[in-house]
Amino acid sequence: MPQRVTIGAVRFLNAAPLVHGLVERADVRLRLEDPSALAPLLLAGDVDAALMPAIEYFRLSAEAQERVRPRKADAGSLEPFVVLPVAAIVSSGPIGSIRLFGYAPMAKVRRVLLDPASRSANAMTRILFARRFGGRPHFAFPHAVGPDPARGPDAELLIGDRGLVAERPEAEWVLDLGLEWNRFVHRPFVYAVWVARADARLARLSELLAAARDAGLAAREDLAARAEAERGIPADVARRHLESQVKYAFGRKEREGLLLFYRMAAEEGLAPPGVRLRFPEGT
Repeated sequence: MPQRVTIGAVRFLNAAPLVHGLVERADVRLRLEDPSALAPLLLAGDVDAALMPAIEYFRLSAEAQERVRPRKADAGSLEPFVVLPVAAIVSSGPIGSIRLFGYAPMAKVRRVLLDPASRSANAMTRILFARRFGGRPHFAFPHAVGPDPARGPDAELLIGDRGLVAERPEAEWVLDLGLEWNRFVHRPFVYAVWVARADARLARLSELLAAARDAGLAAREDLAARAEAERGIPADVARRHLESQVKYAFGRKEREGLLLFYRMAAEEGLAPPGVRLRFPEGT
């Protein structure tokens, strides 16, 4: 039997088609985590590959280079992580699961609660406020303000399965940030990509992940039907999410969209500059 590999992924419904069948494989250990937990696991070597927030690839690559720089004269050329272009989590319009709930008119939004499980969506929210919504409010996480802040937030970001089904009847408005991003830049938004350690068995990982993708895309109807019992997501909502809202291809347009997001994130101080997308040789 081939040596076992460890693969990390987000635990949300939108990732289910990309890891379909991996948990049953004896040669794979699958770790399902919040998006924010995956980069540290990859950096520490606890997983061989991870379906992680796209912005974390750039942060992780920069951090890894800084760690080796004192020990190697040519460390600036070292890029210890690569993107496996077998699939991604993408939207080119409404995404359904990345929603901003507003409790004050947009022009009066001064305080925004971000989602601690997120990375890419938090950066997207900051960019949209700075460049589309016309403001730079204070951003905070729920744990920083406590359960009973003296004044509630003017807006609140919810992502993933929670964002997909959340109801906030007191909200004055709700924005689907996948749709807002597409209206702003007319490019897809890439939320998560497969990132692997450059010294891992990349060909085998790519083969495993491509097989899981193909099986999962074929099983979306079944995954949607099981979503209510397993996740509390109505089957019709899950079906629309998996079959219409989330895209899984990672081709030229998606790469262009990711690089545009990265450029803006770097300009806003949300990502380190000077990191390039690196893919395995021959892909």
